[in-house]
This record gives sequence, structure tokens and C-alpha cells, in this order.
Amino acid sequence: MDTSLLSQLLANGVSVGLGYGLAAVGLALVFGILEQVNFAHGEVYMLGAFALWFLGQGAGLPYWLAYPVMVAVMAAFGLLMAEAVFLPTLNRPFESVILATFAVSIILQNGVRLVFGATPLHIGSPLEDVTVDLGGVLLFGQRMFIAVVAVLALAGLTTFLRRTETGRAMRAMAQSKDACLMVGIDIRRITRITAAASAALCALAAGAMAPMFDLYPNMGSDVVFKSFAVVIIGGMGNISGAVLAGLLLGIAESFAGGVLGAAYRDGIGFVLMIAMLLLRPQGIFGKSVRV
Repeated sequence: MDTSLLSQLLANGVSVGLGYGLAAVGLALVFGILEQVNFAHGEVYMLGAFALWFLGQGAGLPYWLAYPVMVAVMAAFGLLMAEAVFLPTLNRPFESVILATFAVSIILQNGVRLVFGATPLHIGSPLEDVTVDLGGVLLFGQRMFIAVVAVLALAGLTTFLRRTETGRAMRAMAQSKDACLMVGIDIRRITRITAAASAALCALAAGAMAPMFDLYPNMGSDVVFKSFAVVIIGGMGNISGAVLAGLLLGIAESFAGGVLGAAYRDGIGFVLMIAMLLLRPQGIFGKSVRV
């Protein structure tokens, strides 16, 4: 295999891997801070993608305007999930939130199928035809956009968690809810902010990555499985681990597809996840909200 092909596969893998990391960070936030598992995370991604399509095709908004509007709508949806799912199950057995989010997943899948049908849809993007030749390596516009969005969003999240009072409260809640109550931190407020941030990060990934793929009601299943693989490989609840694991998964998929064929690409994440569970069950960095 020549150097140019290796460089091309690496470039493709990094861009998609950053998108995986961005989507998985939202899942890591919910687990790390709320200690809850969101099985509807993939459907949040799916709903964001369909909302972007509707804003573009139905409302006639250009991609650059529809994208931030969709992210704001999905952040509001995150608040709704906090009120309907995360807050009622905050102090209940672990199984309660699993069943609740699984129910939300089924409702969203079937709701989107009822409204939009099962025929795959496509989101147009002004970057689809943009290509930059960098020494024989083709950098595609939408892939570059994914990388830029992911880097900016993750840098913003890191700054927010480290530098703001709310961010420090979120990190404190990840360590001990009881201690937060003792010092007057509003647990319910932090839960709402975490849910909104998780949905917004997932929507950012959906809006950047959706133009590269077809949209269909079950697309969230692929996303949630890959997000879980990324979070498990990186360490449950660890943000830095999710980003690194997303990059590893994206690069591994790119090389698997380029060398072995597309049929092996989607299975590589599960191979990595199983290997991590066998060799290092706590993940690369272990559990905790760290950046």
C-alpha cells in the first residue's frame, strides 16, 4: 500500500473519528455527571439530523442557518428529556433510566417513521463539492467541517468545565452528589444543564456528519452502538477518553474499510470494545468527568 493511500485513509479516519468523539462526549457527560445511561442518545442524533433536513427542505433555510437553529432546538429537547426522564429517575435504581431512555428511543424512532416515512433522505450541504488537494491527499469540505466543528466544540466544553462556576459544579456532581447537596449546589439545575449540553453536542455531530450519509429512522442505532463503544474504550464518563477513542475508532474503521473492505468497517468498533473489556475494563482513562 503506497504512502498517499495511507495518508488519505488517515485523513478520512481523523475527520470521522472526531465526529464520533463529539457524539460520544454527550453520552459520556450524562454517565459521568448523572451516573445514568442514555439509550436514546442515538435517537437524539437521528432527530437532530431529521430536524436539519426539515429546516432546510420544509422551511427553506440555508444549511448555515438551519444548522445552529437545529442545535438550539435539540438543546431544548435535552431540557425536555431532563424533565421527563433524567430527573424522575435520578435517585431510582439503575434499571429505571435504562427502561425510560429505551422507551424514548422506541417512541422517537416510530414517531420519525410516521412523520417522514422510511424512505432514506439526504441533506444537501454547500461543502459537498469542495475538495482541497494537499500533496496528493484529498481533503473533502464536509469532512474538514466535521473536524473544525468537533475541535471548536470540544475546546469550548473543556473551557466551560474548567473555567466557569457551572462547569465546576458539574465536575463536582460527578464526584459526589451528596457533597454537592451539602455545599448548596442545585442538583436539579445541573441535571438540566447536563442534559441540554449532551443533546447539543450530539446535534452538533449530527448536523456536521449527516450530509455524508442517508437519513433513515433507524440510523440512531448505529450511532448509539458506536458511541457506547467509544465511551467504553475511552473510559465511562471520561471526556478526554471519549475524544481519543473516537479518533482511534475513526482511523481503525477507515483502514479496515480501505484494506479489508467496507464489510469489515462497522465491525471494527465492536472488536476494539471487546478487546478493551477483556484487557482493561475501566477503559483507557477510567471513569470520571475529566478534560
